[in-house]
This record gives sequence, C-alpha cells and structure tokens, in this order.
Amino acid sequence: MTTFRRIALSTALLITSSIHLAGFAQPANSPQGVRPMMGGAQMEAHREARHQKHLNDLKSALQLDSTQESAWNAFSGEMKTPMKRPARPQPAEMEKMTTPERIDKMMAFKSERDAEMNKRMTATKTFYASLNPAQQKVFDAHTHKFMKQGPMGHHDKMHP
Repeated sequence: MTTFRRIALSTALLITSSIHLAGFAQPANSPQGVRPMMGGAQMEAHREARHQKHLNDLKSALQLDSTQESAWNAFSGEMKTPMKRPARPQPAEMEKMTTPERIDKMMAFKSERDAEMNKRMTATKTFYASLNPAQQKVFDAHTHKFMKQGPMGHHDKMHP
C-alpha cells in the first residue's frame, strides 16, 4: 500500500470515528433527544411502565364487559409476571463439564424458558376465548403490531 493510500485511509478512519464518537458525547437534553444510558433498575422500571401502558391501551381498546373482568385479570396478571431467567453457569463451572453435560445444562435452560412461554401462551389463548368476535379482531390487530417487532422492540424494517 502506498504512503498516500495509508494516510488517506487513516484520515478517513479518524474522521469517521470522531464523528461517531461525537454523537455519544452530546448532553442528555440535546435537541437530537439523546438520552443517557439507564441502569438496571431504571431500565426495569421503564420496561414495566411501558408494558403497563400497553396493557391499559389493550384493555380500553377491547371495551370489556363485567363478565370478562376475571378473564382479563388472569391474563394481565400472567403477562405482568416477569419471566424467570435462570442463572447462567459460571464459565469456570462450564469448563469443568463434559460436552454432554453442557448440552444437558443448555437443554434444562431451554426447558425452563419453554415452560414460562407456555404459561403465557395458555393465558393468552384462555383470555382470547372469552372475547366476542369483534373483540378478538381488536385483540388480533393490537397484538399483531407487537409481534412484528423484533428483539428489543425493533421493527422488522430495521432488520434485513
């Protein structure tokens, strides 16, 4: 590589990285709306508030009658319960295991996650059965927009 190309490439990388880093150095109240990073407790509180808002919006959109309140309470109670996340084994613990033992450990984690998901799916199906056809259509439309989102709430169009 010629000296000119090396200098040009270094300059381009320097400019690109400084522009990228400048975006992170903006204050929280900047016009671009960049927010500071949230800690674990703040993130959890924010997630819970957002989740509660979604449940409230869904309930008001469904216009439930008094006979459906108990079904709603069971459904929303299951949805409010945070999913249990099994503690991951320490790397030192995994190093001591044989490959079949590691596979068994991963399968146990998967079984726990699947059981949690099955509880939520069963609660959803039970609640859905208590709705009339018009409410089911509203439920389908409301929940479909969330199912289109990918990990961390990102929309499909953000992923290839």
